[in-house]
Amino acid sequence: MQPATEDMDPTTFAALSAGATVITASRRLARQLRADFNQRMQHAGLGAWAGADILPWPAWVARIWSETFGLALADPAVAPRVLLSSAQERRLWEAIVNDSAWSHVLLQLPATARTAQEAWQLVHEWRLPLPMIEAGAPNEDARAFVAWADRFARECGRNGWLDAARVPDLLADAFERRQLTPPARLLFAGFDEFTPQQQHLIDCLKRAGTEIESIAAATTSGRAARLACQEPAGEIMLAARWARRILEGQPAARIGIVVPDLQVQAGTIARVFDDLFVPAATLPGAGPVVRPYNISLGRPLSDCPLAHSALLVLQLALDKLTYTQAGSLLRSPFLGGAEAELSRRALLDAELRRLGETAVTPALCLRRAEARDTDGTPRAFAAPRLAQHLKTLRAVLDALPRRQLPSNWAEAFSRLLHAMGWPGERALTSAEFQTFEAWRELTTELSALDVIAGRIDGSEALSTLRSLAVERIFQPETPAVPIQILGVLETAGLAFDHLWVMGLHDDMWPASPRPNPLLPIALMRRHGLPHASAERELAFARSLTARLLASAPEVIASYPMRRGDEDLRPSPLIVDLPEIVPQALVVSPANSFRDVIHDAGVLETLTDNRAPALPAGAAVQRGTAVFRDQAACPFRAFARVRLGAQQLDEPGPGLDDSTRGRLLHGVLARVWRELKTHAALCAQAPENLQALVRVQVAAQVAHEARYRQGTFTARFTAIEQWRLETLVLDWLEIEKTRAPFTVMATEAPEEVEIGGLRIHAVIDRVDELPDGARAVIDYKTGRPKPGQWSGARPDEPQLPLYSLAHAPVSAVLFARLRRGEMGFVGVAREDGLIPGLRAFEATRDAADYGSWDGLHRAWRDTLEALGQSFRSGDATVDPKYPRKTCEHCGLTPLCRVHEREADIPVAIEDTGENGA
Repeated sequence: MQPATEDMDPTTFAALSAGATVITASRRLARQLRADFNQRMQHAGLGAWAGADILPWPAWVARIWSETFGLALADPAVAPRVLLSSAQERRLWEAIVNDSAWSHVLLQLPATARTAQEAWQLVHEWRLPLPMIEAGAPNEDARAFVAWADRFARECGRNGWLDAARVPDLLADAFERRQLTPPARLLFAGFDEFTPQQQHLIDCLKRAGTEIESIAAATTSGRAARLACQEPAGEIMLAARWARRILEGQPAARIGIVVPDLQVQAGTIARVFDDLFVPAATLPGAGPVVRPYNISLGRPLSDCPLAHSALLVLQLALDKLTYTQAGSLLRSPFLGGAEAELSRRALLDAELRRLGETAVTPALCLRRAEARDTDGTPRAFAAPRLAQHLKTLRAVLDALPRRQLPSNWAEAFSRLLHAMGWPGERALTSAEFQTFEAWRELTTELSALDVIAGRIDGSEALSTLRSLAVERIFQPETPAVPIQILGVLETAGLAFDHLWVMGLHDDMWPASPRPNPLLPIALMRRHGLPHASAERELAFARSLTARLLASAPEVIASYPMRRGDEDLRPSPLIVDLPEIVPQALVVSPANSFRDVIHDAGVLETLTDNRAPALPAGAAVQRGTAVFRDQAACPFRAFARVRLGAQQLDEPGPGLDDSTRGRLLHGVLARVWRELKTHAALCAQAPENLQALVRVQVAAQVAHEARYRQGTFTARFTAIEQWRLETLVLDWLEIEKTRAPFTVMATEAPEEVEIGGLRIHAVIDRVDELPDGARAVIDYKTGRPKPGQWSGARPDEPQLPLYSLAHAPVSAVLFARLRRGEMGFVGVAREDGLIPGLRAFEATRDAADYGSWDGLHRAWRDTLEALGQSFRSGDATVDPKYPRKTCEHCGLTPLCRVHEREADIPVAIEDTGENGA
């Protein structure tokens, strides 16, 4: 990760060769200095040499403590002997905050504990006595911190623990009292300033005889210029083109790009630099690539795919997953059998979404992974290997105790992951293997919490592990590269051949103060703590700016002039620099890989809107929906029926309209299978009818709840049964007002052929009237309109099709089951057949169709035309209503209708109502 050329001055090299220790302000600088030292040794012709002793400050302090202090301290009772890790400290702070009088008013307890730990670190780094904080505590926050800090110190003293914040003070005291042998020579590199605690330790070392030196940062008197860019995205692109131009001419150049808000911009920067430097990395299926740049900012280990999948496995085992998390896990390559069952697991994801549960449990996933058809054939989404892994997972989980030590949970988590085949069967890439090793270190950290946490349950153990993964910033090691993209503080001690500092507008640089909320603000300002005041931030930014401008022979300080609708100005710290314009920069062309491919091609326009024709009498899927889709948009029918394309469901809380409708249809079908006739309905005593409906409602709800146990809780089930019972009983009162009828079929499957297509249809209900004619009924819970049957492209062709299949028909009806609006909507051949409907000849539509038979002939012609259109292969992207039809289609990424919206004429987006 270091620049490829050496940059170590002879004095530092000689000191390191003589055995001196170099202490750096950052890990990055330590890595670079070690690389520079090794390169000099290689240039000297040596085959082997002793490694340079170069460490960042925290690592050096920890080494001194572990190697000498614990052994050399004369009286073990004077100081603690166990140094707590950061995770152990955090856990102790959380326990103290949670056990305090303020816990009930805290919304984010872990975040508060983290802030308290940071405040404790500041107190020691800047040598602020707790009594001084207590005396100056202006609010409840500061008083709470004093109480927590006192408890923390007492707990550490009682248990023989030591936190990292106090180690430098103990070392300073030990060196002062000659209890430790001081190092002969120390060199400090990259420190813009020392904290009072650091300075105190250094002063004690000096008095003890250590030779202390500072390595001056390399400076140059090169040229620096200010550059205004239109907006942040353009600023990033320009910097990338600038860096590429330099790299093309100077492959060994050290190029730095400094970004004050790197954490915010890292994603955009990575995309732009990938597109410009390694375009192959953006192609589907691209393997690992070597990038000529490195972004110093890592990401939480929890966001790395391998670790993310591990956390999902453990969450599934101990609790449940959301449907999106379940889909992510099912498609993960880090489970056993992932490649062999790739397609099946993707289909299983779609199946779990279709069920409508927002939470996925291991039991639900297992049941669907083992699903079979009635003939015993595994369903298309069945995943036998996944099912076996889930069974093994359940067996391991069942054997675990409810509460145990974190170290036991760490071992148990490893067994649970192994049960699911994690980390997969394919060979891990270098980055994935490093992630795997980081995960193992994470479980070791969890094990170390035994002394702090004691016995905990699985949920708490997983929550702790997840917090550790979020806090663990991980970045895989990469080879040395010429372009370094860094945050401001990481540039300490580094030198470059070319440097670009971006984002230096007045709202960003200097940064706004961010004082720790648990410490008195006046006290922090008086002692000059970082981020305590605008004056402190200005002074610090001025110092950093001066160092950055002297870090390379060529420095560009840029800023965006606009961010969204906000106008920005340059930082006052760079306004005095000479200004250049973007056109003055020598940069590489801005063509992306996509643009290059597009420009190299010769485009030919073909109109291809017809699929191969189907033979007459072809059987097609989706039932009557094929006619509805063909009328709405021919491409929709082609994609859904012949390609099998469908939009993934997105379950929400409770029941969606489709499920509620399915429940109502099922209850009414059950009720009419018992009643059978209008006479039987009217003969029922009210209490008997209510009992009948109640039984059928309970049976239908139980059927629906088989795979939705998370939704159908006892309370929810009771509410839904009450809703259905009252709705059905109210509807049956409407049915009683009809003329006598017999229910011939309800939810009956049958095969219908029309327009050269054979479809499988399920008709809600067919009644036989006294004269032998029939009434075809479709249940609706919305606001259906007979006008939806009209025209060459009817919105709802289902009932016209059913009526043609069941001639002679005397009534075609929507049964509107909507509270407060119940009744029949449709057309009837004669008066008196259906309450509220006039004879068809008395309606406005009679003039258009001439007669009842004319209406049915028109319906047949329309359906024949739609069927023939579909059978002939018509797949034109032609939505009936350009906005309304496409709004909930879910296939727009496939048809790309929005790319030609300007060419689609705007139509009236509502149909007229029938006059019946």
